[in-house]
Amino acid sequence: MSHFRAFEVEVLRLLGNATLGEAVVAAVCRDAELVSFYHSGVGYFLTVRHHLLPKARAVLSQPMVLGQVGEVAGSYLVFVQDNELMLEYAGTTNVPENVRDLPVKVVAQGAAT
Repeated sequence: MSHFRAFEVEVLRLLGNATLGEAVVAAVCRDAELVSFYHSGVGYFLTVRHHLLPKARAVLSQPMVLGQVGEVAGSYLVFVQDNELMLEYAGTTNVPENVRDLPVKVVAQGAAT
């Protein structure tokens, strides 16, 4: 069972395929073990564990990936270390606790060519 919503899978593909590889991103999206979820009020942190993730630290921030639903907008970052991946969504305003259940539109800006 995936712990990611469809739009989060798209975010992980956009941020992770170049560094982690398509096969690893697909396996993580499909099979990762949930470590934690934390809603901060202005965003959230979703952390999973998978044996294919690297131990070495990597910050995946390119291209800039934005997510918007209604008046709520923010950006995504991915942190990888010790076989764990943390997806961070940081909003520009208060983010509703059910944001992951809403129709979030994902847009990549400044994608590498």
